[in-house]
Amino acid sequence: MYVMFSILILRDRKQITENTPRKHPACIIDKLERILPESIQHVEEAIWKLITPEDDTCGLDLITLKTVSNLLEDSVIARKALEAHFTPFTSTLAITLTEGVRSIDVTDDNYTPSSSSSAMQVCQLGAKICLQMCRCMGDKLKDILWIEKTPSSQCCPDGDSCPPDVANVTQNFHRILQALLDMISNKRFSKECSLMAGGALAMVLNSATKKKEADSIALNMLQLHSKCEVWTPEMAINTPDNSTLNIGNISIKCKCPTGDAPTRKFSQLTLLRGLLTCSKNESILQDKALLLDVIFPMVCGMCYQLRDMQYHALQVLTYWLQTVKRELAFLHQSQDVSDASVGIKQEQRIFSPQSKVVEDILAIAWQSWQSPVDGVPELVKSIVALLLEAYEAENKLLEICESKLYKMITTRLQHSPWHVKGRYQLLCTVIPYCNSSELLVSYPALPSHLLECLGTNYLAVAATDVYRVWLQCLKANSKTIKRRKSDEDVIANSKTTEWERYWQQTLLTGLCSDNEVVRYHIINYWLPLTVKFLPESYVIMRTSLQSVCEGISNTRVLHAQIILLQQARMNRVNEQDWMVHEWEGMSAALWHCDEDVRSDAFSLVCITPKKSQMPSEIEVQLIQNFIPNNMNCDSASFRNKLHKSIRAVLTRMRDGSLACLRQLKKEEAKANAKDELRIGSLSEQLNMGVRFFKMFLDTAISSLFPGACYQRKKMSLDVISLLYETMLHGSGSQKVQGGNAGSSETLLEWARTHHQFDLLSERTAVLILTCVQDGSNDIRNVAFNLLMTFYPPILPSSISFPATCGNEILCSGLRLICHPKAHMADAGALLCKLTFMKSILQVNTNQPGVDETSNLGNHDNQPPTGIDVFIIKLLDILKYQFKCTQANFVSAAALTPMHGVILTIRRCLTEDPSILQLVSRKHPDKWSTIMEDILNTIHDIVFFILGVLSGRKTEEEEAAARNLAPSFGQMGEAIDGLIGALSHVQLDGVEKKEDTTAVSDEHQVVLSCCWLNLKESSVLLGALAESCPLCDEENKGGLLQLSHLQRIADIMIEILTKCRHKGAIEGCNQGFARLCARLLSSHNQKFASLPHSLLDRVLGILTTAESSFTKKSAGLPLVVESIVVAEPKGREKYLLQHAMQRLASIAKQPLPDNPDGNLDLPQTHAINVMMALFRCSAINTDMLAYVGDAVEFAITGFACPFWAIRNCCMQLFGTLVARIFGQKRVADEHSNLNSLSASEFVFRYPSLKEYLLTEMKQAMKVPEVMDEDGDDLVTNNREILLFPTMHPVLSVLAKLGLGVEQHTEKRTLEEFLDPITHLLSSPIYSIRELASRAILPLVPEGKSIERAVEVVLKLPRRPEDSSLTNQLHGYLLLVHTLIQTAINGKSMCVEKSKALLDAFSKVSWLASASNSCAIVRALFIKTCNKIMQWMLVARCEDACNLVLWLREEAQKYADNPPEYQIGIPALNQAMTHALLLISPSPSDQVSFIMSLLTSSHQDTRLAALEYPPTHPTNQELINQLYLKHWDLLTHSVLKENDIQCIHAGLSLYLYVTLNSSSATSIVQYDNVAEVWRYLSAMADGKRGSTLCAAALPVLSIIVRDHLMEGYIENGMLSEWGDWMLQYSDPVEMETTRLSVAKSLQICGVTALSVSCNSHIEDNIPAALCVFSAGLRLLQDEQSTIRREAAMFAAQLPREADCIQYPSVGCNQGIQILMSYLCKHCTWSIGCYTALTRLLKGPSTPSKVIWQQGDTRAIHLFEQESSNIYAEGVMEATVLFKNLVVMSEVIQAADPDILQDWFEDRCHKTVRNLQDTVTALDQVLIMEGDSYKATSQSKVFQVVYRQLLYIQLLQKVGTLTMMSEDSAYQKDLHTMDGLIHTLDKAVDVHPLLKDVLPERLSTRTEEDIATTETE
Repeated sequence: MYVMFSILILRDRKQITENTPRKHPACIIDKLERILPESIQHVEEAIWKLITPEDDTCGLDLITLKTVSNLLEDSVIARKALEAHFTPFTSTLAITLTEGVRSIDVTDDNYTPSSSSSAMQVCQLGAKICLQMCRCMGDKLKDILWIEKTPSSQCCPDGDSCPPDVANVTQNFHRILQALLDMISNKRFSKECSLMAGGALAMVLNSATKKKEADSIALNMLQLHSKCEVWTPEMAINTPDNSTLNIGNISIKCKCPTGDAPTRKFSQLTLLRGLLTCSKNESILQDKALLLDVIFPMVCGMCYQLRDMQYHALQVLTYWLQTVKRELAFLHQSQDVSDASVGIKQEQRIFSPQSKVVEDILAIAWQSWQSPVDGVPELVKSIVALLLEAYEAENKLLEICESKLYKMITTRLQHSPWHVKGRYQLLCTVIPYCNSSELLVSYPALPSHLLECLGTNYLAVAATDVYRVWLQCLKANSKTIKRRKSDEDVIANSKTTEWERYWQQTLLTGLCSDNEVVRYHIINYWLPLTVKFLPESYVIMRTSLQSVCEGISNTRVLHAQIILLQQARMNRVNEQDWMVHEWEGMSAALWHCDEDVRSDAFSLVCITPKKSQMPSEIEVQLIQNFIPNNMNCDSASFRNKLHKSIRAVLTRMRDGSLACLRQLKKEEAKANAKDELRIGSLSEQLNMGVRFFKMFLDTAISSLFPGACYQRKKMSLDVISLLYETMLHGSGSQKVQGGNAGSSETLLEWARTHHQFDLLSERTAVLILTCVQDGSNDIRNVAFNLLMTFYPPILPSSISFPATCGNEILCSGLRLICHPKAHMADAGALLCKLTFMKSILQVNTNQPGVDETSNLGNHDNQPPTGIDVFIIKLLDILKYQFKCTQANFVSAAALTPMHGVILTIRRCLTEDPSILQLVSRKHPDKWSTIMEDILNTIHDIVFFILGVLSGRKTEEEEAAARNLAPSFGQMGEAIDGLIGALSHVQLDGVEKKEDTTAVSDEHQVVLSCCWLNLKESSVLLGALAESCPLCDEENKGGLLQLSHLQRIADIMIEILTKCRHKGAIEGCNQGFARLCARLLSSHNQKFASLPHSLLDRVLGILTTAESSFTKKSAGLPLVVESIVVAEPKGREKYLLQHAMQRLASIAKQPLPDNPDGNLDLPQTHAINVMMALFRCSAINTDMLAYVGDAVEFAITGFACPFWAIRNCCMQLFGTLVARIFGQKRVADEHSNLNSLSASEFVFRYPSLKEYLLTEMKQAMKVPEVMDEDGDDLVTNNREILLFPTMHPVLSVLAKLGLGVEQHTEKRTLEEFLDPITHLLSSPIYSIRELASRAILPLVPEGKSIERAVEVVLKLPRRPEDSSLTNQLHGYLLLVHTLIQTAINGKSMCVEKSKALLDAFSKVSWLASASNSCAIVRALFIKTCNKIMQWMLVARCEDACNLVLWLREEAQKYADNPPEYQIGIPALNQAMTHALLLISPSPSDQVSFIMSLLTSSHQDTRLAALEYPPTHPTNQELINQLYLKHWDLLTHSVLKENDIQCIHAGLSLYLYVTLNSSSATSIVQYDNVAEVWRYLSAMADGKRGSTLCAAALPVLSIIVRDHLMEGYIENGMLSEWGDWMLQYSDPVEMETTRLSVAKSLQICGVTALSVSCNSHIEDNIPAALCVFSAGLRLLQDEQSTIRREAAMFAAQLPREADCIQYPSVGCNQGIQILMSYLCKHCTWSIGCYTALTRLLKGPSTPSKVIWQQGDTRAIHLFEQESSNIYAEGVMEATVLFKNLVVMSEVIQAADPDILQDWFEDRCHKTVRNLQDTVTALDQVLIMEGDSYKATSQSKVFQVVYRQLLYIQLLQKVGTLTMMSEDSAYQKDLHTMDGLIHTLDKAVDVHPLLKDVLPERLSTRTEEDIATTETE
């Protein structure tokens, strides 16, 4: 039994060490005791050995402490055993705590103890054990701590009067309590450790025999940790020494907390938290005076004062509320509440709405709801919820029925701004206590406010919570109603009716919104909640969709229908045969051009509530049609949704197929009664399921061809990954998520036996392996993970597919790691790692008895190496390449660049941390040598490259410029010098250029080699530091010693301080961050103190007078950031505090008088480092304490005389603004959503308020300017000085907004009102503008118009009363801002507008010519326009007066425009808009527009042209303007000279023409030819690309009208087609290509129809131009252009076999376009010939192959194609299918045409194929894989096209029925032999073999072999 228990204890130790989730043995001990009672004695013996350490002076180790803690927590027997050995137990615990405290207290200041360090964990666990001991053994403590003192016992614990055990235990507890107090008061301990100690101290007080004594001790502990006297004299205990604390019989010398106030307050907080959480109910927590008069004020004070520990302070407030709520009955029991009157009861209440407690708690809640500290907003929500619960509990206790507190909070929240997030969080807590319907009656704007919140992610979650709570309350209210079964339907209808009344409109509006963010939140959150709580709502929404969404686009309505169907299906509320009825809508959605519609429709088909429901035949058909056409979508959200849907449908099909297979086996197992029909049905279902999986696999595999776009490859690999996850095991023993691999194996075996498909075939493995060499990081990594996770250690290979052999993979990898391109070297590293992991690690570890370092000679086709041999060989390669680099850097950069080998070593050794752990245990000495060799080699490489970049060759030069980082220019000169010095060496790997103006290829290769090597070296060093086991203090037990880490740090700092390249710096910083994290998390003090010395070293570099880096200080900020970020979590960030103090002192150093322009100022570096720290999100909360000082310094720096410091301060200020106000939540910079309430701002940064106010007051000082007589020149008015700091000050104030407590915000900023008002008169325009926005926080919400009226009434009534123009302009800016705010906030109403009109009428002279300032006049008119536009929309009758006098002024201005002056452009625009806005009718507006076009002012003409499209108009205005459309066009083209006006005129003409309800042909006009000539010049680009893009759609309208009138022979169509083809090229500008797409929508269909139906060969070139342009645009890189082109293709008339939906995607558009041309031009052999040329491609395959094989030129940054999205392979595939159909139609109509066509091309095709086969056999490509040239995208595409062309020839030959005696049979026989050669070649890509034509002739295999021999 003893042995058994010992095993349990040992297993416990192992469990703690391995962190495995086993059941703890403490539970087993108790079960064992019930089975074998005699085992208790053995338990006690085992525990005695457990708590008795071998060394009495060291205490217990960490594992033993965890064991003891678990035993105390879970085992009753263990607790009894420990109580029996109480004295030795306390003695051991005292020693453990004392030693732990001492080890932390004596540590070096440079060493920051980590919360995960062993010493800190020992202290924390010791405190936890003390807490558990006090809780479980309280009776023991009573006999020791609280016995009555007698005179004879005063000498205890040191005297002899006490019993020995009592004396020993007392002495032990003295040491324990002393250690606990030290943990609380010493700031070196972590927060968790101090909080645990506080709980343990509070638990000690629970054992007190007298409550009064416990209260007194608690108060004394709080007093010792606070300087605030908050208790009464009668409660305190008089102690002779303030530093002595008496706990029972023990007197302890307390070390009062030192440091700043927050440190002392946190010590007090730990005690309060312990008292509130660990004290018993009958203890101090039932003292009303203590809870309410002492603890509560302390807690509230901490919530205001401990800003950096706000979370812990609010957490203590939460505990206080829980305590008071729990003790309410006891706190009120002294009063007789049953007979008390209501008034007495109100006086007794603690949580009365008017009580101080409630006011303080709510004030804290309003203050902290928007805190950036994680978890604080959630705590605020829980605090308010606890307050409401306590209020309700107190009401029930005192028998009071009221809801004042609910109404008070609700009213305050209703009147707060809608954009405040806290209001919704608090509404969620209040709504359950209110009537949900009454809330919406009193707050009818809530649904609209919530809908607005859904437009930003910042508020969407809070708004969704409110809606969820409302639905829950609606459901809960219905359950509380007593009802019979007959009433259930009535109540359900009432719930639905109530929801329909308040929320239906909001939900459907959001569902059909054009705002994608709103739709997303409605679809994913609101709609599922609605259908779940109210299933009846689906029918209501579906019925009301059309009526509610009237005027919404068809796309949005279709999307809404799909979403509703989706929710109905998931909640099982739709009809049984719904899919049959919704077939048309679903099909239209699946073909739609909108990605959201398509993806959600596909989700509707795939995802069902029943995960094992097998897809139906309809679903399978829809999926099979959908998948191939949507593999290349470039929308990431679409691919994510597709991924989710495919996973769901594969799981459904797998589970359904497995069920069918099980049933099939059962039926087949029946001996006699077999049901053949049943077996046949099950077999057919099973075949359908297997074919379904095969379809996915074939589609994915066929999409992995070279040249496929990134989107297609990524989606294909994702599909393969989903198939593997669904059907296979992972590489480990754990099943892959979503997998059912154990059962799936039977399904796969059935598929293999029936020759269906094989998931892990050689062909699939080879194609995935080719993706490892892709240029995209994502694709390489996904492909590598597939091979590593799902394939066996030896990849499947065969004679036909030898590329997956281990040797082949390793050879390819070793070849590629020598490539200069980064992505190719990375591909090689992955291949080498694949060999390393599969052929070495997995094979070795899977075979027992094989050593990891032994050679592997027993596996065929596997590289015979071990782990150490493999790494040593790589290291030898690296050393060899380094020698080559030292000999000839230019040649080595191209042929042996080193960075690929370094990357390979890192991937093989460090990406799996277990590798280094394994080898360090097996062979530590050998691997220590290897690590030393790696470090030496990397050190030499880094310093050699740094020397090359600096151009310094001697040590003297290096010492002279020790702190000078070479500039980019100096590095370029050094590289050019290096290339020049080696110019005599012939370099075959790099092409030389004669052009000296551009950077040569050699320079690019060398520079890239330098940066990549520095980056990869740094990342490797960091990875080694992170993964390698570290040595102990005696340099044993690991691979890296302190000297090694110091060396690594030196290398990285050298790179970070001597480089300027961003990629190298960021790569090095990754490694340095890993190094710092590993060092600071080490338990070795020497290791952990190294970052502090590194920090001092870097900060010392900043102060060096002779230093030069670059702007933003290059890598210096990253060094400091990495060190402070890696600092372990503790009570304080010592390294951060040290760094900020040093940086502040450096930044405040005196500036030099004459700084050297070539050297940096230390102040700039300090500012840049601070900016980096404030930007770092990892230390966001810790940096808040330094924001105030940093803002002051940044603003002060705006006035610095040195530009460098001003520039740095401006950037620092921008960073601080983002940190203070958070990241932008919406795009609008000035939106209230991006603001922060004033009270919250002042609470977080109290010092900033006084600083900002001081700066503003200084800007208002009267300048001391005297005249000659000594009198003041300024006597009456204060002048505004030009202060550089005003802009940032006002920028901060302008971003403040209103919070929940609007009156508090107003009081907070009242002092700023006068200075801001005076700044409205600033001579600087931007200052006036900022001042006008800075006043907004002082204006309560809804009072903007009243404030605007007050300001307008202060304006001068007459021109002669105005003398301060700047002040007048500032006031008008304020008025305009206030009006705009009111309109945006929807607080403008008719009554307010009347008062505003009256005020404006009194200052109407500002709009007249009497106002000499154009800027002021323009602003006044602009403000009037804003008011008038609102009033006209609101149909306000009082707008007539404003319209009359404004129209009069505008007409006067138009008749007699003034001469040019400053501000005239703005005035012209304002007057023009006013004149057009107030026109009585659309015809008058058109007349004004045409008359304004004759103005001499360009601004007036431009404003008139831009007005109709940018202002709300009706259809009548468009129709009236269309009557003048030709005049408008002729004026813009023939008379206008300004480019902007021409562009606006053409845009207006296009807008009117396309949107008018009437149509008139322009052929009737006389000057069409002249207009065409001018527009043609624009289309030719003679007047710039902007006008070219604007002219093309207009030209399209002219061509369309001519074609519709029958004019097709005047050359317009041909010229227009040439433009379409020219400007659709991918190299053209995006605006021009988009213009071509719109032009095709206008005229493309007409042009194709006329050309194809004319049966005139001369019109075919124009049709081909339109076809080629559409084809290009349907494959454009930009999704917008593709969507526009798809709209053109959707306009084409289609045959019955084509999809007929009005909206299609770009892939379907390609099919429609090709189908249309091939079916309508069968009469034209010219069109057929052109299309076959397009199929064949523009280049000869052999020529392309030889070009790709030319390795003399290395271009690092070349792009293979100008359009990386277009896929020639897919285009050729679709074209081939249509050409086959076209050939059949042509043959049926005229057989001789195809016969002639075939004869002309057969022989040439044979020669081309011969050249292709020869080139493929002879050309070697460096970048190719095992498939050589065919693995290159260009080669694959041209060969693929050639093979399709040969297939077409075969089809034509078959159609023409060529006889065997034909002269062309010999060519066909030759082609048969060549195709056979390609089919047998192993270096031809497998996907090319899939399109090899069948035998062209009727000759046998022997004949073909004979041909090959010849």
